[in-house]
Amino acid sequence: MSHPIRLEVAERELGTGLTLMAVRNPGVPTFACAMSLDIRAADEPDDAPGLANLVGECLDEGTRHYDALELAAAAERIGAVMEGNHRGGVVMCPAVAQKDAIALLTEMTLAPQFPGREVRRVQAEILTEIKADEDDPRAVAARRFRKEIYGEHPLGRPTQGTLKGVAKLRPKDLRAFHDEWFRPAGGLVAAAGPDDPEKMLDRMEKAFRGFKGKAQKHISPPGVDLPATGRDAHLPMAREQVHVFLGHLGIRRTHPDFYVLSVMDHVLGTGPGFTSRCSRKLRDEQGLCYAVSAGIAASAGEEPGMFTAYIGTSPEHRQRAIDGFLEEIRRIRHEPVSAQELQDVKDYLTGSFVFGLERNSNLAAYAIRARRFGLGYDYLQRYPDIIRAITVEQVRAAAERHLHPEKLVVVSAGAS
Repeated sequence: MSHPIRLEVAERELGTGLTLMAVRNPGVPTFACAMSLDIRAADEPDDAPGLANLVGECLDEGTRHYDALELAAAAERIGAVMEGNHRGGVVMCPAVAQKDAIALLTEMTLAPQFPGREVRRVQAEILTEIKADEDDPRAVAARRFRKEIYGEHPLGRPTQGTLKGVAKLRPKDLRAFHDEWFRPAGGLVAAAGPDDPEKMLDRMEKAFRGFKGKAQKHISPPGVDLPATGRDAHLPMAREQVHVFLGHLGIRRTHPDFYVLSVMDHVLGTGPGFTSRCSRKLRDEQGLCYAVSAGIAASAGEEPGMFTAYIGTSPEHRQRAIDGFLEEIRRIRHEPVSAQELQDVKDYLTGSFVFGLERNSNLAAYAIRARRFGLGYDYLQRYPDIIRAITVEQVRAAAERHLHPEKLVVVSAGAS
């Protein structure tokens, strides 16, 4: 039986609306600090797909006090690694360098300059990746599948953007987005390391006390719902294989069925190795593929995620694979899983979740997730008992509520 995890976590909300969190990880020589601001998919303009992603990718390409090479050299001198993203970024370093590391994170996220030469270079790299994806049937199918699920909702747009959209972006567009949306209100900053949490909070408060700005009003995205009936589309491409996605709209992370559905996922299609039903049937028994998966919980976030099943197979086996998924979806909706299946999943989930907390960056991300979704900082302590309490009937009932085989969207790309 796994032992309960008890983390020492402290929190402090600043007058600007920025919330700071610190997680003590005693005995480690490392430190991590992560920022996640209140920036949402709908905040990106409809006519500028990929803008938020490009902003995140260019945060470390030059700031008020450093050009791109100088910033990289400053991080290297203290043994730090930094990454930016569309909501902020993260820095990881030796614990002795945490003061300097937090200063660099602050510089990168709050004072980027988006110099033209560097923006154009990163922009060209992203455009090359988009072009490569347009020749990759799995990426083509995944992008169309997402659009079919979300429609006009901003989540239906590709995160990297489109060739046309990204190509027309200019440094002034990045500066405008950063100025408008990188605001402290509703933002979260979390640190994890060996120091006393209150000392870490003091250090972060000093670093971020100059971060000010009035909260912006978020745009309400269009609604999204399950389709009345299923849809099936194939995108022919000159390939030997066909890549098939099927599914429908999923749940938010705050849904009360989240934990039951995470157990259901492992039985149905996300279990390790060959243990899930879809893996055993479609890969092990029928030999239809090398890669197969199905699940609903992993994509759940502030907005509804997706129930997604995927398989790469030969074109002559496309319908057979779809039928195989349908059979397993209907089966888990109507028949209780076996006691052994349930116990195996419980043992795996309660025994393995601690491995995601070995790095301070994961602990910082955990604190942000716990705060954003109202999980409580004792969530890790409660998690094993939550999982152990799930019953076979709860799994079946949740599957019946949230899996809709008659409303599946099917999208494939590749050989016909």
